[in-house]
Amino acid sequence: MNVSDIPYLGLDIGGAHLKIVGLDKNKKIRIVSQHKTPVWESILRLNKSLDFLNNFNNKTLCAITMTAELCDNFKTRKNGVNKIANLLKGLSLQKFFFTNEKQIFTQNPKSSTTASMNWYATGKFISTMISEALIIDFGSTTTDLILIKNNTVKNKFFDDFTRLTNHELVYTGFTRTSLAGLSNEIEIKNKNYQVIPEFFSRTSDLYNVKELMKNNMDLYPTCDGGGRTKKDSLRRIARNFGFDLNNSNEKFVKTICEKLIFCQLNKIFTAAELLLKRNNCSTKITLIPCGIGKTALINFAKNKYRIKNFEDLITGNSSKKKLASYHAPATACAFLISDLNL
Repeated sequence: MNVSDIPYLGLDIGGAHLKIVGLDKNKKIRIVSQHKTPVWESILRLNKSLDFLNNFNNKTLCAITMTAELCDNFKTRKNGVNKIANLLKGLSLQKFFFTNEKQIFTQNPKSSTTASMNWYATGKFISTMISEALIIDFGSTTTDLILIKNNTVKNKFFDDFTRLTNHELVYTGFTRTSLAGLSNEIEIKNKNYQVIPEFFSRTSDLYNVKELMKNNMDLYPTCDGGGRTKKDSLRRIARNFGFDLNNSNEKFVKTICEKLIFCQLNKIFTAAELLLKRNNCSTKITLIPCGIGKTALINFAKNKYRIKNFEDLITGNSSKKKLASYHAPATACAFLISDLNL
C-alpha cells in the first residue's frame, strides 16, 4: 500500500525507539515499524526515522506521544518536550500531541500534560471498548500497569516519580535491563549466588535463551558486541556470575535464566496486585498483555488471570495486528486520532 494513502498515524517517541503505526481509511492497520533512535546520544538521531514520515500525505492525521524527554541530554523534561516538538515542526503531517487533558489532543504541547503519557493513550483507547481490565505493557525498558474500571482509566498518578512509588510503573524491561537490576542474588538449591553489577548481559539474553526473542525485537548491539545465538547469550549471562560457560555448567546457567526471569515477572505482578488491591479489584479481572514481552507475561499469568489479546481489539491482518500489539501506545494513538472529528 502506498504510504500517501494512509490517513491516520500514531507515533510513540521513546528514548531508545520510535514506533510508528498507520491505519487505512477503514481503520485497518497497514503499517507497523520500529526504529532504533538513541535520543540520549543526540536528538538528531530521530531525524533519519522522521524523514520517512514526509513520504505520507500532508493531510495525514498524526497523533504523537513521547517518553524521550526523559533522556539526560535534555536539561529538564520540559526542555526535552519542547525540543522534540520543535524538531517535529519539520514534518508536513497534521500533528497532534496526546495529552492527559479532557481534550486529549493538542497542537501546542505542554510538558505537564504531554510528557510520558504514552501509557495513558493505551488506557484511553482500551477503555472505550472494555469496562474492566488490567493492562500490562511489558516493553523494552519499562513496564506500564494500567487499570480500567467502569470504562475509565483508574490510575491516579501521571509522572514517573509518583507512578514508580505507587506501583503503576515498574522500571524493568524485556530487552534493556541489566541482570543486576532484577536481583542482587539468586538462590539455587539452598545456595545464594551473587549477580555482578556489570553490563555483561541484559534481559534480552534471558529471553533469547527461552526462545521468546523474535526478529527486530532488540535493535541494539549485545553487551559484548557478540552474536545472538542461544550459546552467545548463555556465555554473557555466565559472565554476570563470574565464570565462563562450558558444557558442564550450561544446564546451571539455564537454571540461572529461569530464576532471573521469575524475579522480573514476579516483581511486575507483585506491583500489579498492589494496584488491584488499592482499587478493590481481584485477580479475576481480565488481563490484557501487550508490549514485546507479552508472551512472557502470558506464560507467567495464564493460570491466574483471564487473558484477552490486545489483537482482538484492533483491525487488520493477523500479522500486522500482532506487531501492533508490541507497540500499544502508537497503535492507540492511531485509533484515537481516527475517531476524532478534526
